[in-house]
This record gives sequence, structure tokens and C-alpha cells, in this order.
Amino acid sequence: MNYHRKANLTLTAVFLFFLGSALLEHFNPVNFGIRLMVFVSEAALVGGIADWFAVTAIFKKPLGWGYHTALIPRNRDKVIEAVASIVQTELLNMNLIRKKIERIPFIEGLLLSVEKAGGSIYLTGLILTYLQRYAEKQDPVQLAEKLAAVIRSTAQTWNLAPKVQDLSEWALKQGYIDLGLDRLAEGLWDKAADGETRQSILRYLEEIKEEKVSNGGSIFRTLMGFVEMSDGLNLDEAADALQVELLLTLRKFRDPLDPMRSSLKDILLNRVEDLESDTQFSAQIEQWKEDVLSDVLLNRFLETVLGESLRVALAPSTPTDPNALYRAIHPIVEKYWVSVQHNSELKEKINSFLVDTFCQVIQNEHDLIGGMVRETLATYTEQDLNQFIEEKAGNDLQWIRINGSMIGGVVGLVLFLCLDFVYDPYILPTLMNILTHISH
Repeated sequence: MNYHRKANLTLTAVFLFFLGSALLEHFNPVNFGIRLMVFVSEAALVGGIADWFAVTAIFKKPLGWGYHTALIPRNRDKVIEAVASIVQTELLNMNLIRKKIERIPFIEGLLLSVEKAGGSIYLTGLILTYLQRYAEKQDPVQLAEKLAAVIRSTAQTWNLAPKVQDLSEWALKQGYIDLGLDRLAEGLWDKAADGETRQSILRYLEEIKEEKVSNGGSIFRTLMGFVEMSDGLNLDEAADALQVELLLTLRKFRDPLDPMRSSLKDILLNRVEDLESDTQFSAQIEQWKEDVLSDVLLNRFLETVLGESLRVALAPSTPTDPNALYRAIHPIVEKYWVSVQHNSELKEKINSFLVDTFCQVIQNEHDLIGGMVRETLATYTEQDLNQFIEEKAGNDLQWIRINGSMIGGVVGLVLFLCLDFVYDPYILPTLMNILTHISH
């Protein structure tokens, strides 16, 4: 039911009750019950009219009375500012917003959403897409120039000699020196076993023979001729024998216990230990660094590396045929994805970070709340603003009118009983006696 109508009906009923009681009192002025009804109805009518005037004065001028009435239209700007301020600072203040946001398990919802989308595979795809979009916009030449400039500007403070020594010691401890010697022996074996090496040995022997013959006398040359005719000096056989001997030596070198290999390893170990105090080595490393940094080949090298990296990054990738970049980043994403799922402490930190981020964004834009309220209410006319407030608080305001009639009637009843049973029979005679004595 419309409470405005209900309040009007209540006031009308009280008014009619008062008229009926007043009419009955006219014919029966001494009747207790009639006098009681008149007094109570009169008080109820006064209370109802007073509250009707007060409630109506909030929105407009009751009966044309303009003194301190039509409060909302008269103070429209103040009302808008007050409402905006209440909404921004009281109803939606940052402490309340943060408490509400902290109750939301962002990380759980985020993890569930990502898991439904495919988990680490989905995340890898997103990262790959972002990297490819970024790579499409890059020029290897410009990247190489920027990277080279950064390297040249920072490399001046690099002291590479200790790092080279540390790297060498680390390689020795990790067994990479033996692996390197194995690779060296295999490479030398392959090189020594091919035909070009045999031809090189043969040419070297022929050069030695020619040198000896040219430096020897006629008798020596004659003897060499007889030796060659009798096949006593066969350079082809000598080259074959030397190649076989070389291959046998390299085969022994592949054995970790080979004396020559052990000797070479000891030399390397001693050389690494002496690097720290070797000023010539430090100077050579610094000179090498300067040469590399000043050489245009650094830019070309970086351009080649970056170009190849971009080519690999931009290669097509599908779930069934992932490219190299996908295969490189997926294990890392998978590792961290599993870690996040099973690490409650990490999830709590991530959730706190998300809460702090959201709250910081809201705090930075918190004034927008009041601004939106002001902008919205500023479009309301005085009638719209009255209607807006009546829709939100009209029922309670109409109950004030109803309560005014009810409370007025109750107060009237109490006053009537006090006057009839206390004031008239006891208090009034006493006061009259006192005044009589004073006058005499």
C-alpha cells in the first residue's frame, strides 16, 4: 500500500474523529468519555498536522509557507555534495572496500580458470603469442646496435681475468678438461686418418729429402740415387708408417692414464693455478676484450644471433609441432605452474599482491566514486531529486506523519487524565489557596 496515501487517510480519519467528538461535546459538555475523545483527537490532529507540515516542508512549501521550507530544492547543491561525500567516504570508503576485497579468493579463481583453459600449455601459448608479437616489431640491426652499445658501456668495468680463471677451475672440477681432451683426441684422430694428412706427411718428407740432397755433395747425391733405385728409400712407405705411428700415438692419448695425456693435464692445471699472478695473462685478456668490443664484428655477430633468435621465435608453432621457443619456455612454465598450485604460502603472497594491486587502483581512482554520484545527481531536476529521495526514504517519512498522530493521541490521553484526576482535584486547589493567602 502507498504509505503517503495511508498517512493522508490516517490524518483524515483523525480530523473526522475530532469533528465528531467536538459535535458530541457541544451537546454533552460534561460527559467524561466525550471530553476524553475530544482532548485525545485534538492532540492527535495537532501532532498529525505538525508532522505533515514538517515532512512536506522537506520537499516543497506547505500551504505556500516559504520560511525554512522546500529544504531539498533550496539546498540542492548541498544535498548533492552531501550524498556524494557520504557514498565516497562512508558507504564506500577504502577500509570497507579493502575488507570486502580481502574476502575474495582471487588466486583460487584464477588458478581454476587457467586450469580449465589448459594449465601450463595455455600459459605457454599466451607467453609465446606475446613474445611473437613483440618479436615481429623488432629489427635485428637496431637491436644489435642497442645491445652492442649497452655491452660497450658496461664492459669497461668488467674484469674478465678472474672470471676466466674461475671458469677454468670450475671446468677442471667438473671434469670438463678430460672431456675436452677426449674431444681433442677424437678430432686429431679424424684429422690424422684422412688422406690429406698422409699427403702432407709425404710432401714434408720430400721437402726434407730435397733439402738434404741440395745441401749434400755430388757423392751424397750419387749415393741417394743408388738408394732410391734399390728401393732403399721409399717415401710413400715412410709416409704411411709415420701416419700409422701418429694414429697409434693418438689412440694412446685417448686413454686417461696415458703418460703424455697426464703430463698435458698437469701442465694445464699448473697453468690455471698460475693465472691469478700472471699479469701478462690479465693484460692479454683485457686487450682481447678491447679488441672484441671495438671490432665491427661484434655488431655483426649480435645481429646474426638476434636475427636467428627472432627467426626461431617467429617460426609457426602448433600443439602437435611446437617450435623451439615453445619447447624452451614450456618446461619453465610447467615448473612454476606446479609450484604455484601446491605452494600455499606462494598462493597467499600472490593473492595479497592482487588485493594490494586492486586496492591501489581503486584508491587512485577513489574520487571517481563521488564524481560519478555528483554527475548523476547533477542531471536531476528539483522534481527528480524530490522523487529520488521520496523513493528511497518516503515510506519512513510518511510513517513519521502516522506516528505523529498516534503519539499526539497518546500524549493527549496522558495529559487529559493528569488534568482530570491530578491537576484539577489536587494541584489547582492548592495553588488557589496559596495565592489567596499571599493576596491577604
